[in-house]
Amino acid sequence: MLDMHPDVICPGELLWLDDALEKQLPCSCGKAIESCPFWARHLPELPRSILRDYTTTEQGVFDALAAREGKPMMLDLSKSRVYRHRACWDWEGNGFLFVVRDPRALLAARLREDGELSHELRRHRKWQRRFERLTRRMGPRAMTIFYEDLVSRPEEVLRSICSFAGIEFGSEMLRPTAREHHFLHSSVSPYLKGSDQVALDDRWQSELNAEQVGRINRKLKRSSLYRDRYGLDGTSARPPV
Repeated sequence: MLDMHPDVICPGELLWLDDALEKQLPCSCGKAIESCPFWARHLPELPRSILRDYTTTEQGVFDALAAREGKPMMLDLSKSRVYRHRACWDWEGNGFLFVVRDPRALLAARLREDGELSHELRRHRKWQRRFERLTRRMGPRAMTIFYEDLVSRPEEVLRSICSFAGIEFGSEMLRPTAREHHFLHSSVSPYLKGSDQVALDDRWQSELNAEQVGRINRKLKRSSLYRDRYGLDGTSARPPV
């Protein structure tokens, strides 16, 4: 959605470029990264050092990519590597958008991919705590939104994100299938395959049994963010407000 904005370019998870090339992961357009027209323009301009150590990536790499696309703003999706690359926390003009979803839905998705609940639950709790601390540290430079709100009220949430980022809302953001995107090392939501309709994914309510839900609730209810929003004291989530 944000990649549709005329002032924004989103190349996906740029800090994971080394991993994407090593594993020969395709661009989200379906082409190999080396043969994708978008990445064919940018790969030769990127410093080789970031393929050896992503923490050598400097702000100028992001700024230069955005400038080549004629965009004043870049959106990176690298998540865990953004957290670990702490030098980028204080880059000039940086902001952080934290998208929160019901943890039961997230963990059900991991189990769908043959994950093991105990492992996935420990991993999720660790990263949830890290990102909550990061958003508190960043104060007004960080914004938290909820997936369920984005699904139920996309224009309202997108307008609030635009206000946070200092850009004007554009209706084209509600039509992300209108053009091709080039996301690196990133999954593509099914709604991008021919439909702009975002639908709530609540399969966890039928996929997780009571014992699994209880374990998740007990492990994560100490997170005020989760507790206040989702309750985590029963087998169903509170509706979006």
